[in-house]
Amino acid sequence: MKVVVLGSGVIGVTCAYQLAKAGHDVTVVDRQAAAGLETSYANAGEVSPGYSAPWAGPGVPLKAIKWLLMHHRPLVIRPQFDLNLLRWGVAMLRNCTTARYELNKGRMVRLAEYSRDCLQTLRTETGLHYDQRTQGTLQLFRTQSQLDGTGTDIAVLQRYGVRFELLDRAGCIQYEPALAKVHEKFVGGLL
Repeated sequence: MKVVVLGSGVIGVTCAYQLAKAGHDVTVVDRQAAAGLETSYANAGEVSPGYSAPWAGPGVPLKAIKWLLMHHRPLVIRPQFDLNLLRWGVAMLRNCTTARYELNKGRMVRLAEYSRDCLQTLRTETGLHYDQRTQGTLQLFRTQSQLDGTGTDIAVLQRYGVRFELLDRAGCIQYEPALAKVHEKFVGGLL
């Protein structure tokens, strides 16, 4: 089969590679002069499977209302009647329960770990080399309430065998000494 892949970012190139490996005639098309120049632009160089989490979760509806009132908000919804947006909003609200959050986070963690394993296979097959470190991603929490609220995430990580560490302020600074200069801005972290 002849296949055209639009975009030469990590997803486009990986899809093209897998399609070609499966015997398809693949052409990759991109509007940029070179590969990987748009979207996340290397995603800060991170592959963080344990950091996967759904946006819909307990407490998100209240947070979303606060976000809508912020100047630099992570969520923008334009006020207009849009039936599709309304359906999406209802579906998101249904997924904001603890049970749905745990289920969806578990699915995301399994998918992320599968993706990590596929990346390792791809590196082996192609000889792709880069400066990989597997030290984890440190998520900092500014308040004790935020740190205490990690229980659901931790339960899911434990259930799926994802390694993690819950760190107090001193542990975070030991892991990343540069944090000593801003120690008053966080109470702990999840690594």
